[in-house]
Amino acid sequence: MTCNLLKKGLEVELYAGTEAGEVLPLSTKLKEKFSDFSQEPDERNFEYITNPVTSYNELFNEIIQPRLKVRKYLKDNGQLTLIPGSTIPLPFSKDFYRSKADDPYHEFILNTYKTNVITTSLHINIGIDSENLFKLLCALRLDIPLLLALSASSCFHDGKVTGYHSYRWHNFPKTPEFVPFFTTHEEYIKWTNEQLSSKKMLNVRHLWTSIRPNGPDRPHDLNRLEIRICDLVSDTKKVLAIVAFIECIIQKYLLEGNYPKILSKKQKDLNDLVITIGEQEELIAKSGLNAKIWDWRGDTEIEAYKIIETLYKDLKNTASKLDILKYLNPITGILKDGNEATQFLEMYNKNKSIQQTIQYFIKQFTIMDSKALDMIKNPVT
Repeated sequence: MTCNLLKKGLEVELYAGTEAGEVLPLSTKLKEKFSDFSQEPDERNFEYITNPVTSYNELFNEIIQPRLKVRKYLKDNGQLTLIPGSTIPLPFSKDFYRSKADDPYHEFILNTYKTNVITTSLHINIGIDSENLFKLLCALRLDIPLLLALSASSCFHDGKVTGYHSYRWHNFPKTPEFVPFFTTHEEYIKWTNEQLSSKKMLNVRHLWTSIRPNGPDRPHDLNRLEIRICDLVSDTKKVLAIVAFIECIIQKYLLEGNYPKILSKKQKDLNDLVITIGEQEELIAKSGLNAKIWDWRGDTEIEAYKIIETLYKDLKNTASKLDILKYLNPITGILKDGNEATQFLEMYNKNKSIQQTIQYFIKQFTIMDSKALDMIKNPVT
């Protein structure tokens, strides 16, 4: 079987603020300037969404161009900038800066979850046909903790070292608390309607889990998988590597049809598996790439980075067939240098200052984005 590249799109959530590291409530001003940007309930985080594309060069463009525009606007309006990480690192006001005072969904979120939702992240959407969507949803969910290990960038929060690589994911309110494996579309429709009826979900968007089906008319009309577990990653080349890692896992299933046998278990066993995967997510939220987790492929416990190393080597052949190996390869850089949380903590251990650490990485984030302009003019070949 031959597979074409899949359509891919990202929802990129960001913080903006001062070069000193203070996150400011700027989303309303940004929305007025950039009509295609989205607002979160609190004005301290905002979002832009890339168009779905198959080409990785085009995806690079889609990620970088809006960010370069917003950077220029911020610089021209008070020497402001973008701030890396997925939780607010310095002490911040616990008052809410409502972005839409008349939005009932926003009001519900703020009243229910407070400041736990003021985070940034990468939501990665991969286009999947209806025939394969639920098989791939279940299969990819087994590896979803690895994507948090690669992307974790939220070790600081509210002026404190949290003890977590992804405090965002540890603290974020997963809703509903228990989300089963959906083996068929019918199961997903029935379950969603039950959650809405019981008010465990306020609407179809109110499914906050690590991975979910998505489409123009949920739960009925679906055309993609949305991976929601990833923290914000500053380096766009590494973002593309994580996307390529996901795509290669999916494409390998599509090419070979060898879906995990563990998913053929009875529903009770699958429910136990839900709990196990949740535990793996929490272990990785705590310790990142060094977390010792269950490797379902070999039924052993091993460090996450070793699982990713083995999986990367196994996926290189798939990446070569798809001609995207050059995009996958920066995974080795993440394994060598650590995720962003690791790098933040290494710098903090030298200077003992969260503010100095964030200021340093604000500069690095700016440098990486400015270099990206040259990469747009001279695409990877």
